[in-house]
Amino acid sequence: MSTITKSSFLPALAGAFLLGPALAASLPAATLTIPPGGLAATKSGNDLILSFPTTSTNYYGLQMCPDLSQPWTIIQAGIQGYGIVRSITLSNAIPAGQGFYRLSIQPKPTQLLVPQSTAFAILGYDCGGISEQVYATGFDPTTGYPTGNVDLKTSCSTGRAGSPPAIHTASVTVTWDFAGNVISTTTPATGSPANPTFIATDGFNNILYNVGASAHLIVPVPAAPAGVTAVQSGDQFQIAWTPNGVNPVVVVSSTLTATPVNSTASILTMAVTGSATNGVISSLQPQTTYQISVVSTTIGGSSPASTPISVTTSPATVPPSAPSAVKASWANLDPTGTTDTLVATWQAADPGNSPIGQYLEPVPRVAFFRTA
Repeated sequence: MSTITKSSFLPALAGAFLLGPALAASLPAATLTIPPGGLAATKSGNDLILSFPTTSTNYYGLQMCPDLSQPWTIIQAGIQGYGIVRSITLSNAIPAGQGFYRLSIQPKPTQLLVPQSTAFAILGYDCGGISEQVYATGFDPTTGYPTGNVDLKTSCSTGRAGSPPAIHTASVTVTWDFAGNVISTTTPATGSPANPTFIATDGFNNILYNVGASAHLIVPVPAAPAGVTAVQSGDQFQIAWTPNGVNPVVVVSSTLTATPVNSTASILTMAVTGSATNGVISSLQPQTTYQISVVSTTIGGSSPASTPISVTTSPATVPPSAPSAVKASWANLDPTGTTDTLVATWQAADPGNSPIGQYLEPVPRVAFFRTA
């Protein structure tokens, strides 16, 4: 543990700082992802300046807790890296008592806006574009979706020389989904007043915050799905799972994978769109052991794969059904008989409990007739 005195802040060897009488540095929780190089701190009057090196593609969040027995809270979010050393000033942090600070790496934030077409429908005017000032106000207590107030404005010329432009404004309360799409609008605006420094986290670690007159939403990368099950039905696995560490409605897709063990059979994958928690993998080989895993994806990124489960398929005991709705026609009828092509179509057979390997081509029967 490094010691930081009141008169001098030394570079930290870890990503968390204890601010108090001793002003000591302490290691963060083991589950936190710490940016390379960690934190450094400088005292400036009653302010605390935290700085850290970044990479060009990462976003960072700053967390704080009074002591390590209490939960960490986000105090700044969406800090873009740019590949340089970033500095964050915490005003009046010194007199506020002791506290721990640490960094986390976050997904790219989604900026919350109103589409210009929707803004025009609300405002009734669009003179060279409609400006928006967006202030997030919280998560809806019923649906959990992010909400906020949006101030719209456009300036229109009156057509009179020397006359000031006509200013048209409107304020609207907006509810967005977790992909940043507008779900509903209410005019006039209702609810909390504008707060340029607002920040909130819901029970699923979605982060909603303002930077000046713009609002942003961070949806976390989910944890690995849990409770994966697989039941064979014919030549398919019926797979179910539970999203983990994330609100199920923010999941945009899931990828199911069945990997054969000690077999030359093909790896089977299936993508399930939306927030569904079940899916099907087809074309299973009989008497083959598969390791099955699931990956969930949100707009924040993809989770680690779930812990694989092993399932061995049954022997092939059910023969396929006969194909149905068989039809045949000549594609290139040639009286000379040199280039005739017969095309056959049919409805696929029920495969039973193993995949169909092939269909045998039908052999045409030709009848000859003699005319008198």
